[in-house]
Amino acid sequence: MASKFLQPARNRFAMKAMLLHQKKLIEQHCQFIKCRMEKNVLVCKGVISNPDFRNRYEVEIRCVYGSEPYTRILQPASIVPSPEIHMYSDHSLCLHYPQDLKWSAWTLIYKYTIPWLVEWIIYYELYLVNGGKWEGPESPVHITDDEKNIPNNINL
Repeated sequence: MASKFLQPARNRFAMKAMLLHQKKLIEQHCQFIKCRMEKNVLVCKGVISNPDFRNRYEVEIRCVYGSEPYTRILQPASIVPSPEIHMYSDHSLCLHYPQDLKWSAWTLIYKYTIPWLVEWIIYYELYLVNGGKWEGPESPVHITDDEKNIPNNINL
């Protein structure tokens, strides 16, 4: 029988292993993003650009094991956050309605978060072109800054 004192160490190992697995998949499938571990947080940064875009977007994704990733636009800093464009005051993004997908440790960032992030950028570019009308999908309710599904210990 394993000692109860080994359980936390085993859990920490499993958590780090899953984050490293996420890192490998992200870098394998999304070459424009580079990731590193900062303590128990997977931090990924990259640049998304297209000749047809008005802007070049520097993005960041931070993930703690088992929690929905914290995703934000670092540049351009000129974007004005608002519920209309699904951006919180800290420039983090609301990329999906939590009732549509319950995030778990096994939900793959490269398969969900990154495509949603690229989709957000496309909708934001359309927003700029069409005079401030958001064409992206809408959730039944807007989530406020206080309701974000972000753990308190993510070191934002």
